Amino acid sequence: MRGRSWLLAAAMATLGVASSFGTSVRAQEASGRFRVLVPVVMGEEGADRRFGERFTQELRRLINEMPTHRPIDDRELRNALRQYNVKPEDLSCPRTRQLGQLINAQLVFCATYQRDANGFRVEGEFWTSTSEAFPVEPITVSANGHREAAQHFYQALQVQSEQLRAARFCADYASSQLWEQALAACDRAIELNPATVESRYTRAMVLRNLERHEEALDEFKRVLERDPLNEDAMQNAGYLSALLGREDDARMYYRQYLELNPANAQVRMRIAYELGQAGDPLGAMQLIEAGLQLDPENVDLLVQHGGFAFSAAAKVAGEGETIPVEAAELFRKALESLNKVYSIRGAETDVSLLRNMLAAHNRLQDFEETVKLGSRVLETHPDEPIIWSFYGDALQRLGRLDEALRALDRVLALDPNYPRVVERKAQWLFDADRRDDAVAILREGVQGKLISADDAANRIFVNAYQKGIQPQQWGVAVNLLRQAKGFETTDLLRQQLDFWLGYALFQQARGEQEPMTLQSARATLPKFQEVMRLMESCVAYARQNNLENNRQQIRDATQQFIEIQEAIIKRGG
Repeated sequence: MRGRSWLLAAAMATLGVASSFGTSVRAQEASGRFRVLVPVVMGEEGADRRFGERFTQELRRLINEMPTHRPIDDRELRNALRQYNVKPEDLSCPRTRQLGQLINAQLVFCATYQRDANGFRVEGEFWTSTSEAFPVEPITVSANGHREAAQHFYQALQVQSEQLRAARFCADYASSQLWEQALAACDRAIELNPATVESRYTRAMVLRNLERHEEALDEFKRVLERDPLNEDAMQNAGYLSALLGREDDARMYYRQYLELNPANAQVRMRIAYELGQAGDPLGAMQLIEAGLQLDPENVDLLVQHGGFAFSAAAKVAGEGETIPVEAAELFRKALESLNKVYSIRGAETDVSLLRNMLAAHNRLQDFEETVKLGSRVLETHPDEPIIWSFYGDALQRLGRLDEALRALDRVLALDPNYPRVVERKAQWLFDADRRDDAVAILREGVQGKLISADDAANRIFVNAYQKGIQPQQWGVAVNLLRQAKGFETTDLLRQQLDFWLGYALFQQARGEQEPMTLQSARATLPKFQEVMRLMESCVAYARQNNLENNRQQIRDATQQFIEIQEAIIKRGG
């Protein structure tokens, strides 16, 4: 039951509530027998009242013979009815269950009967104190068949007792994280009572902990079929749906949950966080947007909205320079919310939010806005390296290279271990064709142990390849590759540099020897001889990278050019 019923309201109005029963209301006896509430079963209109009375008495007698259960006696029941001003004929099943809670009954029996052509058709079910139903198959008996009917429900109660034991083991094993034992006990509890919600929910949680997500989701769905307002099952079904990539289903479950708590911002934020953690920041953002419609000035909601919008935008944008229209819209949504937060909190705004704002401007290529915002933020957060980093990126994109380099110098001053600062500075200088400055930065980085020699040499190699070898600017390639070889690299990288330096040097010398004069021969012969040495020193690299044929061709061609230059020099021109 959800909400306060008339019977519970009456109980609250009675002094002392359950304690007022004194000795008449007792919890489970010291013997451990479960208290079972079996009110007089009422028949539907026209049914013989005496059948219900005899049926009730017989069922109570049978229950009293059980070593584990005992019926609540007539006197205690009459006192309870008098206490709450309830007539026996008014005890519908929901009200009987409410009364059972008030007098500490562990089990409640609800039943009714109606006239049938062959006698009476009796329908009933047992309910636990935790509102777990145990339905029993209806039975049709003769007019004098009250004993047969009582025996039928008594036997069902014995099965239910076994089911309760299995359910208890199911819960106990799960709480001890003995997942396989819990699964077996839960399966037994469900077998004995397919209508059980508690054991199904526990089984679903066990499957989730075993990372059997598909099966867990199916089980949570079964829980919701039987208990559509089960909030925990809704949350788990939403989380697992998102985890399995079923974002529409996840959002549906979470929206259903939030319909039960529409104005509770804390609940909304917790649910959105779960959805975001499961991999659906867009769905999380949409949940928060709905909350902002109810409470547009809630700063906590604005913070979450901005964060989820940024994460959703980054997910859609990927790593490319150009971003899709959808990503741009999401970045702007993030900025709209985060700007509101910044205007309210000012210098107290969390640095992670400021970082996201700067990053969003950069992804939108609003570099002027990044610089403007960065300048403002750095007035209050001058010691935040990440802010200087984004600020420097924007300055570089605006062509203000020297200012950008100084910004990265500030990053290193604040955090010498900040990642990739040396590489970025060097690349910016390479992009500006300040190659010697770039190499000097890398050399300083290696000396300061901010970058490895291999990483520095490889950075130079990449630029030598892109700006020298690919456009056939052989002089640029040769110059950069020679500088890369100035670092103490691992052997395989050294062979890589040798191969490509040899290749670039070969192409350069081949062009320079074309006049075939004494002067050109004397100038190119040493270069061809160096190519031969380089080609001999890179065998392992060439073989590992499917370049052995190329190496051999360069080597053979170089030998011919050496012989030609030597002949020209020998004959004197």
